[in-house]
Amino acid sequence: MKVVSFFAGCGGLDLGFEQADYEVIWANEFDRAIHQTYQFNHPDTYLCKADIRTLKASDIPDCDGFIGGPPCQSWSEGGKQLGLNDERGRLFLDYIRLIGEKHPKFFIIENVQGIISDKHFNTFLSFISTLECAGYVVSYSLMNAADYEVPQERFRVFIVGFLKDLNCTFEFPKPMNKPVVTLQKAIGDILEEPRYYSGGCVNQHYNKWFNHDVFTGSFDAKFMARNRVRSWDRTSFTIQAQAKNCPLHPQAPPMMYISPNQRIFMPGYEYLYRRLSVRECARIQTFPDRFHFFYADIKDGYKMVGNAVPPRLAKYLAWEIKKTLAFIESGKEEKETVLIAYYKDDNQLRLTLQNKLYYVRAGFRRGALQMPVGTIAPKYLLLHNKGNKFLYMIVPEYPKLMSASDLLKLGFTPSGKEYFVFRLKSTKCININGIDFSKVQFKGEKQNIAIPYIATLQELSEK
Repeated sequence: MKVVSFFAGCGGLDLGFEQADYEVIWANEFDRAIHQTYQFNHPDTYLCKADIRTLKASDIPDCDGFIGGPPCQSWSEGGKQLGLNDERGRLFLDYIRLIGEKHPKFFIIENVQGIISDKHFNTFLSFISTLECAGYVVSYSLMNAADYEVPQERFRVFIVGFLKDLNCTFEFPKPMNKPVVTLQKAIGDILEEPRYYSGGCVNQHYNKWFNHDVFTGSFDAKFMARNRVRSWDRTSFTIQAQAKNCPLHPQAPPMMYISPNQRIFMPGYEYLYRRLSVRECARIQTFPDRFHFFYADIKDGYKMVGNAVPPRLAKYLAWEIKKTLAFIESGKEEKETVLIAYYKDDNQLRLTLQNKLYYVRAGFRRGALQMPVGTIAPKYLLLHNKGNKFLYMIVPEYPKLMSASDLLKLGFTPSGKEYFVFRLKSTKCININGIDFSKVQFKGEKQNIAIPYIATLQELSEK
């Protein structure tokens, strides 16, 4: 399967797709400081060095999919959050433009959590709407890399789209039910003393560990406002693109609390505090040791590593995309689906039947349903509470958005801001031959978690 890559950087997303047996045939990266690194590590990929704003669909080779992560600085909660008022933020629109012009079977877009903050959420939804209008069924999710065997807490938003004509349903990979990968496992074997640099003129002749270089610039007040040390038995803080913001090595004890906005290095142990090296950051990002980063200025090394998508996380996403496309190619018919949901009391059930609608929180908070834009609604609604189960048919259309104030007018008591509303065809409770709903067990039931989700009838019949 062939893909092309945009905003490729050093190629973390590309490497993950390659590890999942995709062929990255073409990549676009404008930053000349990255070119040598990309070409060394991806020798079989053609690297286009043009500005994406000058590209047309005819410049891009035929492929199955687009992958890429537009610049995140405009959306980051740690920056000025200028969004589309920033030239870098508008590059998001160029990526969307090329998707619409070239019409690959699928695309993936990665960006920081800040793009779904209150300040930018409407802009984010406009991106989703534009992609949907371009002919795609669009899914999006906030994912934590630590849930996918990556040794760091790293929350990122991923958008995945498939052509509507493919008539498919994509599910994001579920978190791994495995212990987290700790710093000890990730970098504990790197015992060699690193080399220290305050700026440029890095000597890239190494012994065992390539890129084992550490930035020694000063620690500003913002950095010293929080503890920046994670212990060996934990996952790392997020690996960032700015050298000055790099987490500290776990050999040091946690920073000492002085006040809500001030920490200091533990007295007597100051010599243990250093930033993680570029190689250690690469390990935490799940780059293999054979992946070499080339830079004259050490800050460019941290930038390449910190901006990348962890290859291991990218691989899990690539596998799910491949499974979705394989299902289509197998010629199987689309399965009937059921919205599994919870009603909190008899009054809510009464109001649901009276108004012939059921509402589900929209957005990214716990309890919110991730509903791909452009998909047909589930065929059934299965409501449950304390062993009671009721099955209804749903009007086959994409759920409408409704505000909390509108739901309040109907007598409901929502606690959030915005909701998906599913309309019931009738208030008659029905049965489906071959499925004993009295025996169905729901996700999260043992933990008393009432999270709505969508399942197929086949999945329910197997329980």
